[in-house]
Amino acid sequence: MNETVIEYLRPGSLEEVMRLRDDNPERIKYLAGGSFKPTLEDGKTIIVDLQDAGLDCLEITDQGFTIGGLATLQDLETALNSPGFYQALSTEYGLNVRNTLSISNYLAQANGRSPVLICLLALNPVVYSLEHPDGLSLRDFLLSNPTGDVVTKVKFPKFHKLSYEGVGRSPKDLPLVSVTASRQMDGCIRVACGGTIEIWEPFELLQQVDGIKQVSNLYQNADDAWASAEYRLDVAQVLLRRALQRLERTQEA
Repeated sequence: MNETVIEYLRPGSLEEVMRLRDDNPERIKYLAGGSFKPTLEDGKTIIVDLQDAGLDCLEITDQGFTIGGLATLQDLETALNSPGFYQALSTEYGLNVRNTLSISNYLAQANGRSPVLICLLALNPVVYSLEHPDGLSLRDFLLSNPTGDVVTKVKFPKFHKLSYEGVGRSPKDLPLVSVTASRQMDGCIRVACGGTIEIWEPFELLQQVDGIKQVSNLYQNADDAWASAEYRLDVAQVLLRRALQRLERTQEA
């Protein structure tokens, strides 16, 4: 009986990773930080461990910061330094997962029920990966079906504050409805909504009444096994007002 020989490699740079990828199409299984479901798919004969490839770095500039795709969710929370993001992160994951799950592996399985993802969508980062080295908006990256891809870095623009609100069946359940608002450096408010598996496009807010209309459009057909569209719509309007009030209190201070 023939046994498949599995080769294990540990490249020391992103450039080396890219060379391996180009030379071995469809044969590589990447190890990119903590994962919920590590598997070795058929046809994968090379395991590439990215631990030494320099993909866990953090670079801070006057315009924001860039964090490596192998940095953990806890690293991201530290970089953002946002009580709103911490609230969302601690709702979704315990400390052990936060300290082990990489940003890359998180994004490979995230959907609109994730409060962490709703916060990230409101911050409007650009995601760079092996398949998309020139970068995509976060939502476009998620819609590209990133399973099997590896995030090399995520670039976050500087922001004033992020406010997260969510309601679930219990305080530690994934929310049935979630709303995040971020105030950008130019004063614009960006809003993202979630609670269903669908990943909705965030929107920029000019007036609160416009936000209510946008939320109504998003949730009008948001029925699933967990909640009705009517319930979600009513709750989302309340959460939007709360999120905006938090931002205004900070602005006044």
